[in-house]
Amino acid sequence: MSRSFSCSVMAGLALTQTVLAFQGIPQALLQEEGQQHQLLAARTGQSEQQHFRMCHWGPEQFYSGLSGRAQAVWNLALEESGLDAYNVSDYACNVPKVPWSWVEKIHTMDHTKHRSYNFQGAYMFSVVHQQLGDMRPQYTARNWLIDFVKENFTDIDLLKISDITAGYKPIGPYDKSTLGGFDSHHPNSSDPHYFASFDEPYFEEMAASNFTLCPGGDRPWSMRFYEAIAAGSIPIINSVTFDTGAKDMWALWEIPYKYYTLTDGEPLVYRQDWVNYNTELFIKYQTFHQGDNELASPMSSPKTGGNVVQADMAAKA
Repeated sequence: MSRSFSCSVMAGLALTQTVLAFQGIPQALLQEEGQQHQLLAARTGQSEQQHFRMCHWGPEQFYSGLSGRAQAVWNLALEESGLDAYNVSDYACNVPKVPWSWVEKIHTMDHTKHRSYNFQGAYMFSVVHQQLGDMRPQYTARNWLIDFVKENFTDIDLLKISDITAGYKPIGPYDKSTLGGFDSHHPNSSDPHYFASFDEPYFEEMAASNFTLCPGGDRPWSMRFYEAIAAGSIPIINSVTFDTGAKDMWALWEIPYKYYTLTDGEPLVYRQDWVNYNTELFIKYQTFHQGDNELASPMSSPKTGGNVVQADMAAKA
């Protein structure tokens, strides 16, 4: 497995800054991350050129402004595996990982499907930003969510918005939103393990649902996409651009998962064969249970966004 990309440090830093700047990350933060990367190389006794590689997760994480929860969960997965963080593959340090202990807990749950749909997560943050006149994509990407809920959810389904405030009024009998839900933006500072805690009710609800709505967050991806797959629920997104379009998350999109995209107009049909197929891929590439398995890196594959998944669905459906 590769320990570094075959490019100079300065060229690598420039490439990374270009990619992350495209995602709207301030240049000042990129410069700060570059300085931290140089310090990391010095601490490990390597030259910058020997050390440099673009990692999303782990101690070699290049940009620390990504999901704190995804980072904490990746760290726990690595800790359980016993692998050396500095010697995992380039693919492993870029794909989100889930601890095998979590997978074991999920597998013991009741997977009888008594819901068609569920959504559990933040939504009001996007409403507030839009009310303040901020119409950037990260705040409009979830606009389709409530429209879909109102049109398709019935009494058996579940909507649980985690960031409601006092005075919120449920929008239907399926709306079980309560104050004080899990908040990945404002963690419990008194609990150092908050981000890496296993949310059993969250996974139980997905395990009991045929489909999980997986809109993008403040960037065009969300952990919910692969958490639904881990729970045996089929993800539904609205569009590749806003929900699975973060190109720097290439390692996740390389996995040819099966899911539904509403803009494709395909009927939403639950398929156990898709669930089984997704589960196998998830265990192989998003846990360390079967070792440090690799898929192609962006240096060797042109596939980005959700295209590889869509192509696989068309080929194998």
